[in-house]
Amino acid sequence: LTLIIAFCGGAFGASIGALGAFVFTGITGLIGIAMAASGASFNFLGNVAFGAYFGPHISFAGGVAAAAFARKMGYLGSGKDIIKSLSGLKQPSVLIVGGIFGMMGYALNTGIALLPIKLDTVALTVFILAIIAKIAFGTTGIGEIFGTVPEDIKKSGGRYCLKCPNVWLPYATLPCEKTVIGITAGGVSAYLTYLMLQNPETVSVAAFVGFCISAITLIMMFFGSEIPVTHHITICASYGVVASGGSVWWGFAAALFAAFAGDFFARTFYCYGDTHVDPPAMAIALVSFVLMTIIP
Repeated sequence: LTLIIAFCGGAFGASIGALGAFVFTGITGLIGIAMAASGASFNFLGNVAFGAYFGPHISFAGGVAAAAFARKMGYLGSGKDIIKSLSGLKQPSVLIVGGIFGMMGYALNTGIALLPIKLDTVALTVFILAIIAKIAFGTTGIGEIFGTVPEDIKKSGGRYCLKCPNVWLPYATLPCEKTVIGITAGGVSAYLTYLMLQNPETVSVAAFVGFCISAITLIMMFFGSEIPVTHHITICASYGVVASGGSVWWGFAAALFAAFAGDFFARTFYCYGDTHVDPPAMAIALVSFVLMTIIP
């Protein structure tokens, strides 16, 4: 039954678009946090925001894979178009692919959680499924993972050069830009988590408020706003505070780490190819592993 519901969640995420599904992760996440802080017995955060309805490993991952499939079949112009609601394509097979990846997301996340390591299993699941979709629906097989860097970019310094024109967020690529965004977005999230850790009623949800707010801000992308993508920064900042037992300074450090990791992974997996491989998910997986397993 749970796998069937995960199929439904993945198909629903594809129908409204991966980014739209993720925005609703943030909206329902804030509702779940408020309910938990109010003493509600129903786990709205776990069952809705991070469950089969809007859990990123199910709905967002399903939407990403469905977009990649739609591009391969010629139904969609770009596999990186995670804004478009795929139900508008009038191709049920696209939604079915989203549902299949939703099932895979549930199963994979459950399996990773059983491993003797600690990290954000949802983020790692989103990354792995995106790589699977990139290989399955790409054109060069395994070579699709990193993509092919054009000769003109190689001559200008390669994919990691600061002057490289093929980037994830053109308005947030310089070290100073990432530093300022990391410190500011991460700082407020870290401090809010610190405050919530002081209250027994909000300890269990203290790590997710900044993440949910950042997810909701992405709704501005539907209107063409050049806003920073910060959910990997805010949740890693919160993880830093929680893992260190309440140190806001560890939150700042984790936020900066995540800001630069997101850009690095974007240049490694996202920029070259026509499938969305989520840079924030990769950054969250790495930083959470460092905080929770390597230096707990």
